[in-house]
Amino acid sequence: MNRNILQNRWIDSLLATIFIFVVIRGLSSFLAIFEAIDVVGEALDDVEFTDVVYSNLREAPPAEDDIVLVNIGRLPRPAIAKQIEIINKYKPKVVGLDTFFPYPKGPDQDTALARVLTEVENLVMASKMLNFNEETASFDSLRISAPAFRFNADFAFANLITSEGVQQEDVKTCRSFNPLLPIQDTTQMSIAVRIAYYYAPEKVEKLLARNNEIETINYKGNSLGSLSNFATTFFALDWYDVLDENFVPEMIEDKIVIFGFLGEQFGDRYNIEDKYYTPLNQKYAGRGEPDMYGAVIHANIISMILDEDYVYKLDESTQFIIAFILCYLNVFLFMWVYYALKNWYDGITKVVQLLELLLIIGVMIYSYHLFNWNLELTLAMGTVAVVGDSLEVYNGVIKNMFTREGRKELFSVGKRNKDEIEIN
Repeated sequence: MNRNILQNRWIDSLLATIFIFVVIRGLSSFLAIFEAIDVVGEALDDVEFTDVVYSNLREAPPAEDDIVLVNIGRLPRPAIAKQIEIINKYKPKVVGLDTFFPYPKGPDQDTALARVLTEVENLVMASKMLNFNEETASFDSLRISAPAFRFNADFAFANLITSEGVQQEDVKTCRSFNPLLPIQDTTQMSIAVRIAYYYAPEKVEKLLARNNEIETINYKGNSLGSLSNFATTFFALDWYDVLDENFVPEMIEDKIVIFGFLGEQFGDRYNIEDKYYTPLNQKYAGRGEPDMYGAVIHANIISMILDEDYVYKLDESTQFIIAFILCYLNVFLFMWVYYALKNWYDGITKVVQLLELLLIIGVMIYSYHLFNWNLELTLAMGTVAVVGDSLEVYNGVIKNMFTREGRKELFSVGKRNKDEIEIN
């Protein structure tokens, strides 16, 4: 490599920046090997800096007036039918059922339920997407309720994103959702989007116009009986409250009513069926109890759509550009320190790196808190974290490998040592 090129600080800094990105790529691949035995990493795997917004910065939101949750508990089908019949006589705008009735159980169990479902004016029932086909980039099959319950229903998928894709067998943190998913030659809306469409179609059109395959959920709160922040945001009726008609008609009329499993009764801490970790969890670092049932997550999505309170994200190319520019500026500064203040290099660079990391974290947290911007500057933080030490490797090893003087100095060490021994 031409030494004149390396003496040009702008070009030298660019080459060093490229080297640092190669280092980061190598480190990420190397550390991935140890993920299976990384206990600390596993405990913090689902933690994001923006979780601090929900735990420490946001004030409790006002109660959500448009959405009511109904707990079906472990009720048999005739009792669920009675719940729906009671709710329906108070004329809700739309009824959503976040549950399945996959098999017939006989006339004594099914007749009443099948009848009341046909009486609901706007009814959305849950489906579940199954068997994602990588070749067609769509799902092959759909799980829905038994034929007796389908006549008046509009089906929409209830799958939620937990880690990779839409598989939710493992209990994970739910931060996002798919507004639409492909099923064979068509698409289907998520249950939250479909319910919102019956209530305010113009709001759903705005959501779909964003054209995002995945949307981040801007959580508003939880329901009564939960152990999380903002636990009384959504009005909820336990199974006996509905059967006893322990509510006022105005609570239901022209509202969205979502039936789902919210525990055997409110405050049930032992059932984690259809329960997830969310950013509202009071213990956001490590593993506490799952804090939110699926029906409440759907309620949060609906509330976000109705309020048009969306989270905005940087695309990957913008993230990379920000990281590259920040890395280059650091390299340019640290390169000057390396040659002008060599004895101070370690101390100065470590202090600057620490301050920059704290500043980036603060920007990420407050941009989310104030503007709903999820900056996702993980790559930028990675470059800042390794730039100081990587630049020493670049200056001390890489540059010398590509200069005649550096190679000559390295390979002449043995000869110099031999000469010193002979003289002595």
